[in-house]
Amino acid sequence: MSYSRPTLPSFPEVPRPRQVSQPMWTARRVSRPRPVAVSTRLSRRFEFQWFEDGEVYETVRLAPALPIFEQAFGAFTHGNLIQTSEGPVAVEDLQPGMFVECSGGNTSQLMWKGAITIVPGAPSDSSHPDKLYRVMSDAFGLGRPVQDQTFGPHARRLDRNPKMRSAFGTAAALLPLSALADGASVIEVTPVSPTRVYHLVCESHETILAAGLEVESYHPGPEAPISLSDEMMRQFMDFFPHLHSIRDFGRLAAPRISADEIAAFT
Repeated sequence: MSYSRPTLPSFPEVPRPRQVSQPMWTARRVSRPRPVAVSTRLSRRFEFQWFEDGEVYETVRLAPALPIFEQAFGAFTHGNLIQTSEGPVAVEDLQPGMFVECSGGNTSQLMWKGAITIVPGAPSDSSHPDKLYRVMSDAFGLGRPVQDQTFGPHARRLDRNPKMRSAFGTAAALLPLSALADGASVIEVTPVSPTRVYHLVCESHETILAAGLEVESYHPGPEAPISLSDEMMRQFMDFFPHLHSIRDFGRLAAPRISADEIAAFT
């Protein structure tokens, strides 16, 4: 018995699409978009002005919302009265180049002013939401401050408590207002709307008079060079175009006492 291969029924011929010749070097596009790398690091808008060569300059920069960056912008709030050689001036109206009065009776030229806006509920790299601190009039002695003043989350005041010498070996020290909140003389306030906060840099590190209260100007502190990578240090110094290196901040006007040390002291 012979075997014959089965045959398929014939189908109608379908015309083949006409091919269009393309140059050999033409790359074919793919409709699917290529993935884009997205950074998860939060960023913030930093605004600052500085005095250099007799001129005032200003700019805005986006940078990572790192706590060490934000500390350089968060000591004073809108309306804080800063004593200058021309009289009290609200911090938002200060211009680099002006002279501010300091606790030692001297004046120092304002070289830099920075500002950010605290937005309640906004994502943050900080483990604690920013608070403001309302200091009541005469909270730290007569005329210190002369009227109620609200300060930013990173304000420090100069303290001359006589017990400071025996405890820390210094006649005066810089204490964070956040560690002094007691609900009476210093009241912790949670901002409920966007709040503008500022910081100031003088020719050298100073304690300037804010409505009579001695509050430090900005200084990154000795720990900053250790805590920042080379790249972060470069971005940090970009905030201060009038300075060449972090050493140009100079020495601290007084030692800083941490919140933990204050708790042990009291």
